[in-house]
Amino acid sequence: MPTWEAVMPRFALVILASLVAGPALAFDPCDDLWFSRNQLYDRAGYCFSSPLGKAVFDNADCTGTEVSLEPGGDELVTYVQGMEDLFACAVDTSATSLDIANIPLRLRLETVVALSEFASGCLGWTGEAIPLRAGPREAAEVISVAMPGDDLVWEYEGIGWPEGWTFLTIYRDETQVALGFTRSTIDYDLCTGTAG
Repeated sequence: MPTWEAVMPRFALVILASLVAGPALAFDPCDDLWFSRNQLYDRAGYCFSSPLGKAVFDNADCTGTEVSLEPGGDELVTYVQGMEDLFACAVDTSATSLDIANIPLRLRLETVVALSEFASGCLGWTGEAIPLRAGPREAAEVISVAMPGDDLVWEYEGIGWPEGWTFLTIYRDETQVALGFTRSTIDYDLCTGTAG
């Protein structure tokens, strides 16, 4: 993972949005980053006190406020905090919802992902359907599928994924409809266009 000190300039969010003709801005990058950072704490058993934390993560299995993050978690938190600083994020934690797509699918992921400083895409995929898994392993549950005609976008990253695995978000008609991990090789000759 690139260090957050080398993150993109502020105008790169516009570049990210241009990848798929607009759908990348269907979410708030600050809300998305807040979600990733706090998903790590939720998995560690953190008990949220803010209305937003309680609404998104529900505290049903929390154990306290002094928690140890999973391996690589501290590094990912540092990366996310750097991105939040870059975008001068100030998420309203008195709110009870976030402006990001597919929270239920994100909560099913075995591995936390964070918005990348770089993004690229295969626009108009013409290949076969691609099963997307909850984690970077063959036995992980298939949680969604990329279909022919979809835009396949690489816009998230994480820590410790086994070699050969990648994380895709899928856009259909400029709306994020699916996400997950795959080992499928993407043949760019099967894209009607590329971006990034």
